[in-house]
Amino acid sequence: MAKLVKPRLNFWQIWNMNVGFFGIQFSFGLQQTAVSPIFSFLGAHHDELPLLNLAGPVTGLLIQPIIGAISDKTWSPKWGGRRKPFFLIGAILASLCLFAFPFSPELWFAVGLLWILDAGNNTAMEPYRAFVGDKLPDDQLTYGYQMQSLFVGAGITLANLSLFAFQHWFSTPVEGGGLFSGTEESVSSIPTWVYYSFFLGALASIGTILWSVWKTPEIPPSEEELKEIQEHNADTPSPMVQILSVLLVIFSVPLVLGYITAEVYPQLWDNINLGVIVVLIYAFFWLYILYKLIKKNKTNKTLKRLGATLDPLLEAAEAIGVMPGFLWKLAAVYLFQWYALFIYWQFLPPMLRTSLYGISNEDNDRFNGIMESFKAGNEINSADQSFAENIQSLAEQALGHAGLMNGTYNFVTMLVALALVPLASRIGSKLVYVVCLFLSAIAMLSMPFITDKWLLLAPMILFGIGWAAMMGIPYAMVSKVIPEERRGVYMGIVNMMIVIPMLIQTVSFGPIIKNYLDNDATNAILFAGVFFSIAAILALRLNLPKDQQTVQ
Repeated sequence: MAKLVKPRLNFWQIWNMNVGFFGIQFSFGLQQTAVSPIFSFLGAHHDELPLLNLAGPVTGLLIQPIIGAISDKTWSPKWGGRRKPFFLIGAILASLCLFAFPFSPELWFAVGLLWILDAGNNTAMEPYRAFVGDKLPDDQLTYGYQMQSLFVGAGITLANLSLFAFQHWFSTPVEGGGLFSGTEESVSSIPTWVYYSFFLGALASIGTILWSVWKTPEIPPSEEELKEIQEHNADTPSPMVQILSVLLVIFSVPLVLGYITAEVYPQLWDNINLGVIVVLIYAFFWLYILYKLIKKNKTNKTLKRLGATLDPLLEAAEAIGVMPGFLWKLAAVYLFQWYALFIYWQFLPPMLRTSLYGISNEDNDRFNGIMESFKAGNEINSADQSFAENIQSLAEQALGHAGLMNGTYNFVTMLVALALVPLASRIGSKLVYVVCLFLSAIAMLSMPFITDKWLLLAPMILFGIGWAAMMGIPYAMVSKVIPEERRGVYMGIVNMMIVIPMLIQTVSFGPIIKNYLDNDATNAILFAGVFFSIAAILALRLNLPKDQQTVQ
């Protein structure tokens, strides 16, 4: 198939195309900074935070490649084209969840909403990455993805600064009985001012996506490509049926086997991390068995129908089998980079509680015990009330300052994202990426030792530069080595490289911090700094093919 010649776009066309990424990243910004503190407000302990964030990697691992493969074979002029229907649906789902999230009455409710929110965000995310590659010629790819990186910074900046600002503007003093002024049935440790950031995020998520959908037409497929799409979809279920069927087939057997195993070995109910690992192992072997059955029995009608339903997953598996060597090297970098990032997002507010505000693990346990006792209808003495109110006030300040810090690094990202384009052209994308990863490592390794809240903004400048590179440069490099006609599925695979390290982190880091890092959030951030350093060293191996090295 002849390569499509794409028209060059001007600044405002590229701007409008990427505006919707602002809303998606506002949502992610709230997840990064506010979700783990909300879990803590609802009674979660440090070693439980990684597993409670399991929704992100699991939904990313499943949803992104499935949506990527389906969108590659989609053309619906009525609903916007190839990619836009998917990130519009994702934005609507995410907006509804953002609105409901701060009303969570219990920890289990908040965790369930996080799963739905992440599914919506991932439905929007992958097609948006492919959308930029669909629209831009090769010589504008770095510019396009760095513009997307700019909106990553802008969306997360506003999300985090809203937390900082609303904490200062609308925080209600808890001293004098405020925390215990409601009935035991209605009391909630989630501050009211947090609600406003989530409401703003819900509006941003749907509003900016609608802007991009309205302002940016998709490039229609050629007659040959359209014929291919129509033939492919003739005997294929609808996208919604495909998605639901894939999720049902993937989850059903592993969950049943996991339940049976836990009944045989009851200790799995007590060690939930180990239980999740067992289910994931079952899932891996189950998918491998399905893949082999479908491939070896192409004439079997039942298996053929199952293969059509699981086509997006099978296509992703086949694409991995012929994946360019560059992507395997990038996967090694991403293993350490994204493991470290997930630690940072989960443990920055807990680190600040300890390093900046002096709250110990014992203080957290005492606070949770007091709140549980109050919810049970017991009378709380004045000393315990005063202690709990002080801890609540300091925890809210830690969350607000985490918002300022995360807002700072994302503001820096917004400023430097486009500046990295000419720098990458001059010295090479790989070198820029390596240096920026080392800057992120320095930021992580210095933060736990800084006890002045304003000096803590200095490492955020380094991290902001690193984040700008992480959000743009690898995608531009990948776009130059993957086949045009499979851009969606390969961008989904790249995002699998992101969520697999996150998945590993959620099931492994809880035991690590509990048993080897003294359950100390400051040690967790130092651990992340070491992993960023390893990622930077591995990134030295990222060499583009010679015919692509001059195209930045």
